[in-house]
Amino acid sequence: MTNALRASASAEGCEGSGSPEQSRGAGEAVGGDAVTRARDEAARGDVLYLRGEFKPAIERFQEAVRLVPGEALFHYKLACAAAKGGEQRLAEPHFLEAIRLNPGHASAHDWLAQWYLNHGQPERALGYSETALRLAPDNPYFIISRASVLNAAGDARAAWELLEPLVGSARGGMWLAVNYAAIARKIGHELQAAALIERVLRESPVATGARPHLHYLAAGLLDAAGLYDEAFAQARVAKEVARLPFDPAFHSEIVSRRLEYFSKQNLQALPRATHGSRRPVFILGMPRSGTSLVEQILASHPDVFGGGELDLLLRAVRSVVAMNRAKGAVYPESLDFISVADADRLAAGYLDGIASLNADARYVTDKMPMNFQFLGLAEVLLPDCRVIHCVRDPRDTCLSCYLTGFATDHEFTGNLGHLAAFYRDYVRMMEHWKKVLTVPILEVRYEDVVADMPGQARRMLEFLDLPWDDRCLSFHENKRHVPTASRDQVRKPLYASSIGRWKHYERHIPELLALVPGIG
Repeated sequence: MTNALRASASAEGCEGSGSPEQSRGAGEAVGGDAVTRARDEAARGDVLYLRGEFKPAIERFQEAVRLVPGEALFHYKLACAAAKGGEQRLAEPHFLEAIRLNPGHASAHDWLAQWYLNHGQPERALGYSETALRLAPDNPYFIISRASVLNAAGDARAAWELLEPLVGSARGGMWLAVNYAAIARKIGHELQAAALIERVLRESPVATGARPHLHYLAAGLLDAAGLYDEAFAQARVAKEVARLPFDPAFHSEIVSRRLEYFSKQNLQALPRATHGSRRPVFILGMPRSGTSLVEQILASHPDVFGGGELDLLLRAVRSVVAMNRAKGAVYPESLDFISVADADRLAAGYLDGIASLNADARYVTDKMPMNFQFLGLAEVLLPDCRVIHCVRDPRDTCLSCYLTGFATDHEFTGNLGHLAAFYRDYVRMMEHWKKVLTVPILEVRYEDVVADMPGQARRMLEFLDLPWDDRCLSFHENKRHVPTASRDQVRKPLYASSIGRWKHYERHIPELLALVPGIG
């Protein structure tokens, strides 16, 4: 979810306002027993929701809706839980039904706006965020939410005009700081936004788990302002607060075991799925190596749909383990027990997943960088797939990982030594895959893309047997949703300032430089 949507959640919960008698649609009389039972189900759902147990909360709210289908509040609660619990197919229709039944429900308008924003539809979000703010003009969270929508729709100046009255008083706390940071570079306010973050950290109640995110934002702002020592200090504080657990020796043992298992001989002996689909294109590599840029270029071609960072291959790994848990096998040894039918069934899960995103495009990209760990399984389940391996100067890659606050767990970024160890294991894995896999792998260097984007774009399209399309050169004009740390970069034309960025931090990273030599 977007930051502003989380703001709505923290401000309003999933409770809304009103009672069934007050907000039910006209002419929808419901028996008292049904209303009482529905209230009880919704109350149980509220408790589960507040615990973060969204799946069972959804079930309770669904029962409340079944009992009293004309109650806007129950639809709203169900939609909130669905949005937070990953049941996106339920979220939009129930937000819309809540609004139909109660057009004055400001929180429903705000949540739906953020739902559309989170799903790459800022134009649809505009009207709902405007209505939420009109209904509750003094609500600071709706103001911040509206600003986030305006910024995503390309109007950072209008977003700033909304936020400016809040900045002096810091009303909105963390969420004001987060959204101010999102527009700061566009309006030249990097230092002002960094100062607000410092103030919020000092004066506002910020949960311990959320504090690293603010420090990372401050690091990014200070880096953009050229204050590299201060930026590195903020990233270091973020690491100290987060205390990410990672055991590099244990991780290296896991990598060695997997590479030993996936020998050329073992791979040849494993069954292959028989579906023949060539739709999946894996774009992978170390985080911060240019995977988002490569996907954005390809997704600008009409025959390619950009799927973003998908967890479908990881789900397949978990399924393989679950299928053979009784045999005591772990991954990858659990592959010893699968049949062709099993491989077909697991592959169908992956292919159905990308089909749910887009059923028509010739290719669908899967830009989960960490999929490099599971390419052996990809060969078994998707033997006709393509792989694009993104590489970048390791000093810039690892530094960028250190300075970035990732939305998902990347425990190896907790300190420079762990980063260097993980990077070496990543290189070891990719070198192994090149020797043993039959799926085609194209290596694309970030520096080469910056130096010759048309040439590298043609090279990637030829790899996919696709004709040239000039839209690939205007990738920054593609409005598709990019929910990763690189979302702002892919909205801009290519720039070279990220090449050699490590030199600004050279005195802070001797450990990294010693363990990960640069590419000469």
